[in-house]
Amino acid sequence: MGIAVCGSIAAIEIHRVARQLMRQGAQVQFFLTAAASELVSPTSLSWCTGRPVVDRLTARCEHLEFFGEHGTADLLLVAPATANTLAKIAVGLDDNVVTTCLTTALGSGVPILCAPGMHAPMMRNPAVRKNLETLTEMGIRILSSTPSEGKEKMMGTEEMVAEVLRALGPADLQNQRVLITGGPTREYLDPARCLTNPSSGLTACLLAREAHRRGGVVDLVYGPGQYEPPPWVRVHRVETGAEMMQAVQELVREYSPDVVVAAAAVCDFAPEETQTEKRATSAGGFELALKPTPKIITWIREQLPQTFLVAFKAASSRSDQELAAAVHPYLEHKRADLIVANSVVQPDQGFDSQENRYLVFGPESTPVVMEQQPKAVLSTLLWDRISAALP
Repeated sequence: MGIAVCGSIAAIEIHRVARQLMRQGAQVQFFLTAAASELVSPTSLSWCTGRPVVDRLTARCEHLEFFGEHGTADLLLVAPATANTLAKIAVGLDDNVVTTCLTTALGSGVPILCAPGMHAPMMRNPAVRKNLETLTEMGIRILSSTPSEGKEKMMGTEEMVAEVLRALGPADLQNQRVLITGGPTREYLDPARCLTNPSSGLTACLLAREAHRRGGVVDLVYGPGQYEPPPWVRVHRVETGAEMMQAVQELVREYSPDVVVAAAAVCDFAPEETQTEKRATSAGGFELALKPTPKIITWIREQLPQTFLVAFKAASSRSDQELAAAVHPYLEHKRADLIVANSVVQPDQGFDSQENRYLVFGPESTPVVMEQQPKAVLSTLLWDRISAALP
């Protein structure tokens, strides 16, 4: 892929973008305007990617080599994109290496992402706003800037990398509405004590990230997990099971999701009574009466019979046979289209672990075994299976 750098001070961040993309397997080629080369060293960018920077066109016809009809680049990212370059793209002006590459990429159908970066008054200029609209109509994806300190700052590194990966992704969830629940819940005994579980929320965060990469429009209803969800998906923070149920109900009233992935570890029981004051330790022991909490999955299945529902089931199973027996009631009552089951008593699996091992139950007579491996890998494999099963 190519990264075109224009003359904004935000160019000093582009090394980080390139390195993160390379960690994801990308081969990055830089293209610089003359103004950009005064702000960032072509030498340092060459060391960053291991490739000579293209800051002028030669007889090699670099614009065709990378962005022609048989070019090698899958995508062109313009970051930062200045008001000057945006205007040139909008009117088809071709007067430097970056605009020539853009002209060629547009003519060849190469995907283009533009990440503007400039002072806020420039972004508010009606001509600049009109140019951004023109670029959008031309099929160029504009990556939103962030207002800060009187500037429209270029999109942050992690979010920009996520948008590039999304543009290059399989798009098998393109425009699909995806609702994911994740993390633990808490049920309070008093203001200082609660019932909860060791769920870290990592699986749900990874599933949300992967669904976004595949083109999905993602909502994550997220309990108090240890991991921060990706900021480029819509996150709804909750704490108790009742709050999670309410958030899910509100989203379902807002739209009908195409896919629901119930990955949250919702507490199955809550105290019958919650004390409004912290119970003093000196009061000694006390009896605790518990009541079952509402089943979010049951409500979803009743309200959304056509939605593809994926349920997670954790069990204290020491063999695949025991795990299958624990899942059998779910299968018998068809409570989900796919059931992802795992043991919470096996070493280095389940809650608060970087790895897991799944049995995935679907229409087939025997479950699919996903052997123990990092949860990041498992999230990709799960979405492969989910997307293949979607109508």
